[in-house]
Amino acid sequence: MQANPGDGGLLRQQVRLVAVFAALAFLAMLLPLQSVHIPPQHYLPLHTVLEFLAMVAAFLVFATVWHTPAKEVSASLILIATSLFAAGWLDFAHAMSFLGMPDLITPASIEKSIAFWLMARLLVAVTLAGVSLYPQLSAPSTPKRYGILAVYTLANVLAIWVVIFHEAELPDTFIASSGLTPFKVWFEGLITALLALAAWRYFRMARQSADPFFPMIFSAAAVAALSGLFLTQYENVSDVLNLLGHLYKFASYSLIYQAMFVVSVNRPYQQLAAQTQRLQTANETLRTQSLALESTATPVLVADLEGKVHWRNAAARLLTPVLFPGHETRLSLFAPPLTPDPKLAHAMRTAVQAGHIWRGLVDIADARGGKVIFDRTVAPLRNEKGLVEGYVAVAENVTERTQAQLRHKRVLDTAIDGFWITDVQGNFLEVNDAYARMSGYSIEELLTMNISQLEAAEQMTDVQTHLANIMRQGRDQFETRHRHKSGQEFAVDISATYDPESRHFFVFSRDRSEHVQSAAVKKDLERQLQQSQKVQALGQMTGGIAHDFNNILAAILGYSNLALDRFVPDKQSKLAIYLREVISASERARDLIAKMLTFTRTQPSAGTSVISPAAVINEVVAMMRPSIPSSIQLKTRIDDDLTIRMDAGELNQVLVNLIINARDAIGTQGAIDIRLRRVEMQGQICAASHQRLSGAYLALEVSDNGSGIAPEHMSRLFDPFFTTKDVGKGTGLGLSMVQGILRRSSGHVVVESWPGRGSQFQLLFPTASASEDIADGAQEAPKARRGQGQRIWVLDDEPAVARFFGELLEDWGYQVRLFNEPTGVLRAFEADKNGVDLLISDQTMPGMAGVALAQQLHTLRPDLPIILCTGYINDLDQAALLRKGIRRCFSKPVLTDALLRALAEELAPQKP
Repeated sequence: MQANPGDGGLLRQQVRLVAVFAALAFLAMLLPLQSVHIPPQHYLPLHTVLEFLAMVAAFLVFATVWHTPAKEVSASLILIATSLFAAGWLDFAHAMSFLGMPDLITPASIEKSIAFWLMARLLVAVTLAGVSLYPQLSAPSTPKRYGILAVYTLANVLAIWVVIFHEAELPDTFIASSGLTPFKVWFEGLITALLALAAWRYFRMARQSADPFFPMIFSAAAVAALSGLFLTQYENVSDVLNLLGHLYKFASYSLIYQAMFVVSVNRPYQQLAAQTQRLQTANETLRTQSLALESTATPVLVADLEGKVHWRNAAARLLTPVLFPGHETRLSLFAPPLTPDPKLAHAMRTAVQAGHIWRGLVDIADARGGKVIFDRTVAPLRNEKGLVEGYVAVAENVTERTQAQLRHKRVLDTAIDGFWITDVQGNFLEVNDAYARMSGYSIEELLTMNISQLEAAEQMTDVQTHLANIMRQGRDQFETRHRHKSGQEFAVDISATYDPESRHFFVFSRDRSEHVQSAAVKKDLERQLQQSQKVQALGQMTGGIAHDFNNILAAILGYSNLALDRFVPDKQSKLAIYLREVISASERARDLIAKMLTFTRTQPSAGTSVISPAAVINEVVAMMRPSIPSSIQLKTRIDDDLTIRMDAGELNQVLVNLIINARDAIGTQGAIDIRLRRVEMQGQICAASHQRLSGAYLALEVSDNGSGIAPEHMSRLFDPFFTTKDVGKGTGLGLSMVQGILRRSSGHVVVESWPGRGSQFQLLFPTASASEDIADGAQEAPKARRGQGQRIWVLDDEPAVARFFGELLEDWGYQVRLFNEPTGVLRAFEADKNGVDLLISDQTMPGMAGVALAQQLHTLRPDLPIILCTGYINDLDQAALLRKGIRRCFSKPVLTDALLRALAEELAPQKP
């Protein structure tokens, strides 16, 4: 218990007490008391009485501490009390072994009595010194308490056995003719030094703490140390100095008892007084809160479990006669007139009885027949045990506001033109039905988007320029083009106004191209639907295979890496070579599956950034030149060095595939031309998505003068597994992978071919702002940090995969619990929702998907970090996963380093 060190009244009192004992001791040393001998017949009863008084004090210390409630007593106090209990029995043996007492198993003797005395003193001195070094040990459990008692008891039995049965083998401590031996003096000096060390340590702690135990135990240790002055000076066992040493020992035991009494008996009363003070403070706080609740202008009702209102604040009491005349004393929260709608009342009752908070609008008719709308919140009223005792309802009259909002919404929803409100960053805040139909997005989708995602401007900076102009002028009208959800652009007239007070833009938009382009749009949509259905069918088939195959690969690749890292110290051995071959083959299988899935994936790559295609072209050309025959020329031409938003590694893959296809089409001699330039598209059809293209793009063209592509093959170029190459020379996945990468990067491809003269693949990308940072290559990922014993639950319906994760994470310092069924996780989480720090879950499992499981767990604990692993990631929307509380999602087989880094980041302590 820390307090102000300056509060040292008790310490000063104990220092004065020690000073008195010290003065008396030094006075006694100055007097010729060595020559004053007490006759044995008188000394023996005095000695016996003093020893038995010391034993009583020692046993009182033990009884006081031992019978104090366990949670109130630290291990430090248990050690001191038990040492005195043991010393008391040694003092009893000392008293009974004194010369002149009846025989204790063996004849009484001075040597035997002094041996018991020294062992008792040593036991107490060692314990006091040890506890002074570790004074704040926590309260021990019951088994540990008895363990401490057993250790001291065993030490006692051993000491008694040695002294009684091996007395002759012990060093001499007293010679009748000359007094104490050097061994006795040295041993007493050692004990005195230990007691002095303990007294010094307790004195320092007493100066830094307001705990009364430290000053009292300081004085006890100091008096015990002073007794050593007498016990090293006497020449006869019955002289006054020896008797004074016993008297000082009794005084020290009494001071220890006083300290233990304060800690074990007096302190609980002090704690009770403090609790009483806290209760008074809490009552005063509740009184203040009650007055605040009574004084608030918001109506508040409190009802019992049946809904009967038994308390209302002043605002509610004033409102009741106006709205509910004649019902002032018999109101029910779940019945008219408080809740006229039976369905609404049932929903409200069901929600709160289930322990949830209900919020909603309640329409009430007043005494004049008018409608009053309340925004009501009803919450369960719980006692200190968490049990629901009733319900509290808070309501706000929102009639005028709600009616104004409804009028505003009806006007906007019936408008033919699109309308929206955005903030200064261009994020949608409100959208009407007309613009939702115009753009192809739902209102919910639009409210998560930014206007720049719909603008089809040549540069994204044009959007910010328009917004800045509107803010500067207050209003503006202009023509622009927007991009439909399908990707098609349409021309719109914009009329916008800026409100400086709310910092919002109010915008009307009118579609000018709907009627003109309706026929073309219909044809394009039909073509896109066919392509989408084909890709979806292939994607479903491929995804089903990929899920199961990736689960198998996860176990093979994971356990192979574990075996290589843990059990093969010689990395050049045959076993290491064999395992690396297994790992290499598994990685090739993993990459093959990834290629199969690429054409169906729609989410942007994690490595997407603003890049310079010219830099990627130069890198790929330098890499590919050695693999291109010298008879084939590889030429590049950069007309417009602009930037695009894309994963540089994926652009690298696309270029490599197209260059290899061109090389194979040429044969022995020819040329491959790579060109980067800005182009303007005017209705050309994308060969991959079948969309009609218009507007400016950055074109990356790969041309060759090879054999060309037959017309009948043009419609199947991007189908998975379709190839015109000989058996064994192509997988048919190259162009399907190109298609998937382009779709994720909002890119397109236009293909032209002339049989016998060559082909051209024109890749089209929307340009990105040059002001954004240009990616300059991948940076080395930071190394994963080891776990600190955090608790991780792993769920996977494949036991082998779950066991691999368990092996890996335990090796990295985490505590892991494995599950193979979602129901097992739910049961364990309901039993102890705080027993886990992070969950790693599979997505596709019998009975329940990982996303559904995450939603159920987050209803019990919203802050639980969840990482999802799946064998088929393409059907998961990353943004939707984040909204559902899933922090990260990995595709199987999971890269070990990436998973460990993710765990370290998710479990890192939060900065304040």
